[in-house]
Amino acid sequence: MSTSPKIRRLAPVARATGIAFEAELMHLRRIASRERQLRLSLEALERRATERFLDTVDRTEGADPGYVDGQDRAWRDWVSVRRSNLQAELALVLAEKADRMVALSKSLGRRDVAARMHADSRAEDRRAALARDLATLQDLAVLMNGARREQLH
Repeated sequence: MSTSPKIRRLAPVARATGIAFEAELMHLRRIASRERQLRLSLEALERRATERFLDTVDRTEGADPGYVDGQDRAWRDWVSVRRSNLQAELALVLAEKADRMVALSKSLGRRDVAARMHADSRAEDRRAALARDLATLQDLAVLMNGARREQLH
């Protein structure tokens, strides 16, 4: 069975929209991976800050309070700056993720519409081919029936 011009035109569109969707999905996965890394980094930073605080409390006995306080302040400042940087980067990643989700949604819609159009066109061609085959069989049956009648007379 030969394919109709409509199917030949729609097949590349269906493939291209599928490829575009997969590309958007891969891009979103990379962004989600970066988001996960940033969240893990923030958790690790908080855990280290808590551990450092507890260690500082344990070490202050018998030590120079001014020296310990200076170290602690520098550590807290570093943690604060690092936390701010990670949170700012996470905010940018989340904004990009939101944009990519919109693009992915559009890409999914395009892919689905193109695939549906292609499938509908193929089904239409199959129905037309079946109708032609049925008409041919009916014509053949009529011819065979006519030939039998001529043989009987």
